[in-house]
Amino acid sequence: MKKKLFVLLFALILMPMMTLADEYDYVNYFGVGMSKEQYNNLLELGFSESEITYMSEEEFNANKDVVGKLEADVTNYYVNVVRYDITGKIVSSSDMQISKEDYMNSDNLLMPLGDGLVGTSYKEMRTTIAKADSKYRYKVNLKWKTMPATRSYDIIGIGFEPNVYLNSDINFQQKYCSLNICKTNTAINSSSVNPNGVGVSFLLPSSKEITSMESTLYFDVSKVISGTIKLMTAYGDYSHATKKIAGGAAQMFAVNQAGVDLSTTIEDYYDAIDSAAATWSGTW
Repeated sequence: MKKKLFVLLFALILMPMMTLADEYDYVNYFGVGMSKEQYNNLLELGFSESEITYMSEEEFNANKDVVGKLEADVTNYYVNVVRYDITGKIVSSSDMQISKEDYMNSDNLLMPLGDGLVGTSYKEMRTTIAKADSKYRYKVNLKWKTMPATRSYDIIGIGFEPNVYLNSDINFQQKYCSLNICKTNTAINSSSVNPNGVGVSFLLPSSKEITSMESTLYFDVSKVISGTIKLMTAYGDYSHATKKIAGGAAQMFAVNQAGVDLSTTIEDYYDAIDSAAATWSGTW
């Protein structure tokens, strides 16, 4: 009798999940159901499969009726090399853009070097431009392949040319997973909105058990002029704090056409990578 009761209770719990799965073509990690057409349209708006997998219901509802067409798509790959002295203090930090092949074959290292250590971490940055109804959407995503040793206030942004202007909310989300449990966070430390760029600073999660981590920023733009635009470029950029920095100091930045522009007082706290520039050409 107890066994039958357990089976019945399990069936009652599972039934709503089965019904949801039958109703939709795809159900993501948070139980958000969507049709095949909606899923493919999110891809056309520049969302990756990973971003869709961990998309909240609120973000899905905000995008499900937006008709998208991916127009420009570029991904850059980077390695950060940090040298530490025998006490663990950072001596130097340098960044280099690498090929996709080197990135795919990379692994995080922490090796002895002289009287100290040298550590490497890897990340990729993707910038897209998509047609979004009557506007265009600029989007950047920074994904860590190997987790950074320092977790403080990072900055993500997109620079753009003066022929367009921000014409939507600024959408930011951070996703991270540990022990097979994934979370999303939309909290920011500060935002910067300028005529040629938009960015936010935010706090990285501190847990050392995190196995995946990525951050996304996107917004829509419209034309400044009534004439025809034939060329647009979105400059995705990211500044990672290689040393602990206070939240107030991490607000001392702007975003211009070239990407994130740090105040001279905080430059030494951050790495410096080349922007990932997505360029669209056509008639708008």
